[in-house]
Amino acid sequence: MRLTSRLHKGDYNLMLVFDKQEIRDSLSIDNIFEMLEEWGGEPEYCPTGLIARTICHNHLNDDASRKLYYYENTGLFRCYTGCDEPVFDIFQLCIKVMDLQHNVAYDLNDAVRWIARRFGMAGREEDSPEEEGLEDWKILANYSRIKDIQISAPHVILEEYDDTILSRFNYDVKIKPWLDEGISQQVLDHAEIGYYPGDAQITIPHFDKDGRFIGLRGRTLVQAEAEQYGKYRPIRVNG
Repeated sequence: MRLTSRLHKGDYNLMLVFDKQEIRDSLSIDNIFEMLEEWGGEPEYCPTGLIARTICHNHLNDDASRKLYYYENTGLFRCYTGCDEPVFDIFQLCIKVMDLQHNVAYDLNDAVRWIARRFGMAGREEDSPEEEGLEDWKILANYSRIKDIQISAPHVILEEYDDTILSRFNYDVKIKPWLDEGISQQVLDHAEIGYYPGDAQITIPHFDKDGRFIGLRGRTLVQAEAEQYGKYRPIRVNG
């Protein structure tokens, strides 16, 4: 998607064109780290990318837990608490931060320009008639609607793992914190929620729609690990 700023030049507009995808693709994980640090996110590197405080919806105070993850393989953020739309890119995070920390209403165009200037990325100047320039701004104004358009994706078959590993976990331990939250033992049993004493984690298996075992996530019960890496993360057992 191309985003533009306009300057008049006779009967034409001199447009400064920014390619949103091109700018996002050119940002390194170190660039993302710099921005999170500048915005008070106190980022840290982790195996999947970065983890930071939830500056997407919290002010810079004790309420900002460390549940904002940046995944390097997708170039997207995911907030694991508090955000109505939990998955977003760096431009949408910029919009959130500017509103929350500076009370400034940024749109997509503003966010792209801010990040481009932050890292010295130049736009391209292009001439176009006045009417074409107006159409560009109409498209930009409708960005919120356009970004919600769903594009069908090909069916992906994930790798299946040997589910005998699940038999090695402890299912007699009562997960009291979850039971206290109103999750019944029947639901825990149905979802095959167990306990892995070797790593002090609640085990949460993932199955696809055909019942194939495709992954295993854990909820650590070690406070220090939760603060450093996040409470929930994939479990790897014997490779």
